[in-house]
Amino acid sequence: MNARSISAGGDTLPFDGLSASRRRAWYVVLMLMCAQIFSYIDRFLPSLMLAPIKADLGLTDFELGLMLGPAFGLFYVFIGVPIGWLADRYSRRALLATGITIWCSMTAAAGFARSYIPLLITRFGVGLGEATVAPCSVSLISDYFDRDRRPRAISLFMAGTFLGAGCAFLLGGPVLHWIGQLTPWVIPGFGEMRSWQMTFLIVGLPGFALAALMFTIREPRRTEQVKRELQADGAGHASTRATLAYMHKRWAAFATLFVGSATVVTMGSLVFWNVALFGRTWGWEVREVGIATGVLFLTGGTIGTLMGIRLSNKWIAEGRRDATLRALWIGLLLAVPGFALYPVMPSAPLAIASLLIAFIGQACAAAAGPVSLTYIAPGQVRSQAIAIYYLVIGVFGQLLGPPPVGLMTDLFGDPGKLRYAMTIEAAVIGTLGVVLVGLGLNRYRSAAEELVELVDARGAAPAHA
Repeated sequence: MNARSISAGGDTLPFDGLSASRRRAWYVVLMLMCAQIFSYIDRFLPSLMLAPIKADLGLTDFELGLMLGPAFGLFYVFIGVPIGWLADRYSRRALLATGITIWCSMTAAAGFARSYIPLLITRFGVGLGEATVAPCSVSLISDYFDRDRRPRAISLFMAGTFLGAGCAFLLGGPVLHWIGQLTPWVIPGFGEMRSWQMTFLIVGLPGFALAALMFTIREPRRTEQVKRELQADGAGHASTRATLAYMHKRWAAFATLFVGSATVVTMGSLVFWNVALFGRTWGWEVREVGIATGVLFLTGGTIGTLMGIRLSNKWIAEGRRDATLRALWIGLLLAVPGFALYPVMPSAPLAIASLLIAFIGQACAAAAGPVSLTYIAPGQVRSQAIAIYYLVIGVFGQLLGPPPVGLMTDLFGDPGKLRYAMTIEAAVIGTLGVVLVGLGLNRYRSAAEELVELVDARGAAPAHA
């Protein structure tokens, strides 16, 4: 078998045949999935320590809400666009290594916070670092895998979302208990560290090893680039304005995908109310809710990811250009009823069963979203398109997620009616999303077919994995 090569930054990277190329590609997926897992552990870490942080720093619930929400979330999605611009031009592995170093440094630095403002700043830093993961990772995987194999690879990367969240909820309690039993550390010039400060420091440090491992990834040649329909500079790089113009011309296809993925994010945000829901309705303790949610993330996320891969591969084999978006739609058809019904179930076990179905559908749909974007976004703007995608679904997910549920509960005048507010939210937003995605499948399929024609017309070489 003939050896093949790819280019990265002008260097030629030799491959020892097809099997070596595929092993290297799957190694990249493994490394990127680890980055996704680490990012979600660090993202959920503060929510597990709200009580001691609030007590030690004398914070209000509103201040805690700012730390958990806008301080991380809004900064995360808005900074993603310039990072996407950089990822379309420069080394994606270097950007990832830098991002991991930043967010791990900020997580560890939170251990030295003695007041609210420094702690808030560290959450901005975590958002900045983690904003590199999605644009760089999806772009890298898209260049390592051809169109037929791409769904499996990106779905496995996206499984890190559920693995990371599941580990945070499932293992967070025991880890916090273990750290609480340690002799308090005394840092020269700082003094004695509280248990939550030690937790931030301990959890943040291992990420530096992962940042170093990013340099074992080889930067692949960028594939599926087009010239017609996309203005670029002399080096072949497209601006953010050109990216937006390309997307605007095919607005129906992109809007269909954005609506579907925003619906997934909105449904998933209901989980933030789980502690209150299970406590008010069935008398569960925080620890019980955390363990149950962690198990659901791990099992539902795994089953849903595998289901999404199977459906996508089946429809790709049949020649459907909308294969992955159909998988997203099927995921929504499962997730919406599950999320709408679990809050109003007559017992906690039935609520857990319904939530498992919801998580399976959510994982299927969530994994299909980014890969669907790669089929309608050309290679030279893919990172920017991914960043814009996360910006849109992140903003709408936060606006349409937890706030309306809280508002409806307040209007009901009874905290015990939180369950009905959650059901109304899931039923209304979810049904609207399902209908709009179903109506937009044809427009998405047309855009996917158009990109194939543009790439083939340019004579682009196929991906190597």
